[in-house]
Amino acid sequence: MIAVLGASGKTGRHLLARLAALGLEVTAIGRSAARLAGLAATRRVVADLERPETVAAALAPARRIVSLAHARHIETLLACLPEGCERLVATGSTRVFSRLPDPAAEATRAGAAAFAKSGVSGVLLHPSMIYGAAEDRNVNRLLRLIARSPVIPLPDGGRHLVQPVFVDDVVDAFVAALTRDTAPGAPIVVAGPCPISYAEMVRTCARALGRRVVIAPLPAGALIAAARLATMIGVAPPFDAAEIARATDDKAFDVADMIARLGVTPRGFEDGLALALARRRGRSAA
Repeated sequence: MIAVLGASGKTGRHLLARLAALGLEVTAIGRSAARLAGLAATRRVVADLERPETVAAALAPARRIVSLAHARHIETLLACLPEGCERLVATGSTRVFSRLPDPAAEATRAGAAAFAKSGVSGVLLHPSMIYGAAEDRNVNRLLRLIARSPVIPLPDGGRHLVQPVFVDDVVDAFVAALTRDTAPGAPIVVAGPCPISYAEMVRTCARALGRRVVIAPLPAGALIAAARLATMIGVAPPFDAAEIARATDDKAFDVADMIARLGVTPRGFEDGLALALARRRGRSAA
């Protein structure tokens, strides 16, 4: 039995569908019975890491466990593992590599340290920005912004790097982490094949929509101040101050372990975006 903690989240739904397609028995665990209803799973169990005893009971029959919960919960999760657990796959984030002050990154580093210290068999996956799902906020917001405006302001002209990963490749990585003998060991970065600049990401999105855009290079500090001011007066900016600050932190990762240990070769941003938009058009037509 495989248990998926955080099953009703953005990635969990896609992972459950893939595991079900493989004919595997899966327990879907989440905090809301309503959100668990209808998910592809053998069992559906309501449990909450804020109430560890409920998680321990939900995990009891499982031999392989994947947690899609934030890495800040890893220490609690480790205490809930059943004695018969053969493998744990937990979720981190490439924000562990950030050079910016970031409480979420610090919490992820603490979770990673707890996993490493535990000696539990398994692997911690560090996904980068995930795109391609209907629930994705980052690239979908960018697409909506491009559809509305031909001028896109970017901090420092969008010269900083990002390495987004397509949702299908993330799901493939989690399935491989659960099933492949080569997966357990040191944490594995799950990212696109190579870094691209934010400017190139914007231009790729514009081409995919058949739009022309002009990138307006602005100092990061000015954009951060404008986002904070908008928030203060009750206007939601397209991207908040913290997100703009993170866009100045270059993200460039080695995906050799993703390819070698998980057997997953990630697709480029242009190809993944084209597939995501084709699926969106298919859903709209239906």
